[in-house]
Amino acid sequence: MKKYFELFSKYKWRIIAVILIIVLAVCAFNLLNQSEIDVTFYQVRSDKVSDNIRIVVLADLHLKEFGKDNIRLVEQIDKLTPDIIACVGDMNNLKNDDYSVVTNLCEKLVNIAPVYYALGNNEYEAKLFKDSNITKDLKVVGVHVLDDASEIVDIKDTKLNIGGLSQGPEQFERYGHQFFDKYIEEDYFKLLLVHYPDEFMGILEDYPIDLALCGHAHGGQVRIPFVGGLYATGQGFFPKLVDGFHQIGNSNVIISRGLGSSHIIPRINNKPELCVVDLCWY
Repeated sequence: MKKYFELFSKYKWRIIAVILIIVLAVCAFNLLNQSEIDVTFYQVRSDKVSDNIRIVVLADLHLKEFGKDNIRLVEQIDKLTPDIIACVGDMNNLKNDDYSVVTNLCEKLVNIAPVYYALGNNEYEAKLFKDSNITKDLKVVGVHVLDDASEIVDIKDTKLNIGGLSQGPEQFERYGHQFFDKYIEEDYFKLLLVHYPDEFMGILEDYPIDLALCGHAHGGQVRIPFVGGLYATGQGFFPKLVDGFHQIGNSNVIISRGLGSSHIIPRINNKPELCVVDLCWY
C-alpha cells in the first residue's frame, strides 16, 4: 500500500490530468449523442386492423430542440410517413412557463399526420397549479388533446379507439377510473396513450389494451451496458419498465426513452429516441 501511495504522490498531477481528460471525453461524447436521434421500430399484429397503420411516438421532449424550430425532428418524422403521431406527455417543462417550443412543433406535425396528445405530469401539473393554457393552445394548432378522453377514428378502414389517461398511479382510483372503465368497453382496437409505464405495475395489467404507448422513465436516465436503466421515478433503481416492448397481462406496452430530460443528472449512454410502431393484420 505504501508503494502505491508513493507512486500516486509522485505522479498525482499526471494521474489527475488523465482522469480529467477521460471525464471530459465522456462528457463530450455524451453531448454529441444527445443531438442524434435513435429510431426504434416495432411491429404489433392484430386481427382488429384491416391495413398497415404507422404510429410515430414522441415523449418527454422537455422543450429540447433539434435544430432551429426543431426542423431536424420534423424532417425525420416526415420521412417516416406516419398515419398517426402520438405524443405521450412531458413535451413541456413545468419550471418554464414558455411552452412555445411545443406548440410550434405540433403546428408543423399536424401537417404531416393527425397528432394525438396525452398529458404527462408536467402538462397536468401546469394546468392544475399554474393555470397554464397549454392544452387550449395545443387544440388551437389542431392537436387532439386526450385529457382523460378518447376518440374513435377511422384510419385505412380500421377503427381505432384512441384514449389518453392523464393520472399517475396514485391518482388513478380517484380521478382516472371512471374514464378508463368507459374507455375499455369499446370493441375497436384500443390504442392507449399513458405517460406513466408504472401504471402497469399493479393497476392496468389486467385490462385488455391492444397497445399502450408510454414515456416518463427517460430510459432509466443513465443506461449501463448489458444492464439497462439505472433509475426511474416511481420504479426506483434498476427499473424494468423504462424502454422497449413488454407484454404485460392482456396488454402490449411500448415505452419510449424520450427525447429530452428534466433531471439534474444528464442522460448518459442514452440517446434521444423516436419510436415507430407498425400495426398490421398479418
